[in-house]
Amino acid sequence: MSSLGDNIAGPLSAGETNDRRSKDDLRRAAGSAVIALTGFGLLIPTVTRLISGPESLFAGLLAGLGTLVSMLLVGTGYLIYHADFSATNTVRIAVWNTLGVLVLGSVFALVYLYDPIAAPPFVVATVLGVSAAAHVIIGVNDVRRIRAEELATEREKTAVLNRLIRHNLRNDTQVLSGFAERLTTEIEDPELADMAERVHRKADDLGGMYDEVAQVQQTIEGKETTTSAVELLPVAEAVAERLRADHPDAEIEVSIPDRLSASADDRLGRVLANLAENGIEHNPDVAPTVEVSAEAVGDRVEIRVADDGPGIPDDEVAVLTGERAITQLDHGSGFGLWLVKWVAEEYGGELAFEERETGGTVAVLRLDAA
Repeated sequence: MSSLGDNIAGPLSAGETNDRRSKDDLRRAAGSAVIALTGFGLLIPTVTRLISGPESLFAGLLAGLGTLVSMLLVGTGYLIYHADFSATNTVRIAVWNTLGVLVLGSVFALVYLYDPIAAPPFVVATVLGVSAAAHVIIGVNDVRRIRAEELATEREKTAVLNRLIRHNLRNDTQVLSGFAERLTTEIEDPELADMAERVHRKADDLGGMYDEVAQVQQTIEGKETTTSAVELLPVAEAVAERLRADHPDAEIEVSIPDRLSASADDRLGRVLANLAENGIEHNPDVAPTVEVSAEAVGDRVEIRVADDGPGIPDDEVAVLTGERAITQLDHGSGFGLWLVKWVAEEYGGELAFEERETGGTVAVLRLDAA
């Protein structure tokens, strides 16, 4: 009798993941090729008529229309392959394309059986091309509708899951913190008291995750981002003032020109606070230093948050920048930097990391100038 663990599929290995990705790429290529080949096949009769010389202006216009539509189908096949459609959705669009050809093709066949009057091939090709193009548009809209419904369902599930996690996290950490605090005051053994104090600090850290999860949920569920000109110096100084109050031993410097503005919204302060606090909390030095600076670079603004800590691990940076996939055992250490990355991308900007020659990390936030 097999155990429960034997019946639960584990995570895919690297080989299985690559094999699945290869199959998906093949399906996407096949679906896109169907659309492109449809256009290429219908292109032959219309181009042939144009080269041979149409017998009338109307015939020439009709052949020209068929040529244009067929060329658009060929280009559409290429664009769909390079778009962000999944393999299943690419095949779905290809099926709509094929349906457009088959429906009108069947109509032509039935008409011919009823009254066998030979229609010029370029006329048939033009009509079939227009039908195929129309059905491709229907297919793309159908895929977008399905994707929108999937995203709505995923967002609802995420919201419910986040609420449950946040509720349980807050309640359990409050209980854990209370027990640890009581043990700290009542235990006489120094070693056990130290362990209780460490439990208390961990409980406080877990409690802080409640606010981070709430911020992430607000970002995911937020309305469409509307940016405006945000002057950087007042925002950075307000962040520095709050952090100096929370971390009196830290040295926080702000060096930003007056009137320098970026295209952002009211979340920019939270973004800068996350970057600066990350540099403080992960620095073992009793007096960590964080420098916030900014400058205009072309049509963009570079905001740099530098610290003198041990630096962010290379694996974590690779995950954040998309150079390495998230795995079960390699996923980064917290929400803060992910929140910064997502908000920056909503602004149309980007987040990058550099190493300081003197040690530490520089988080570089590139936003549109305003």
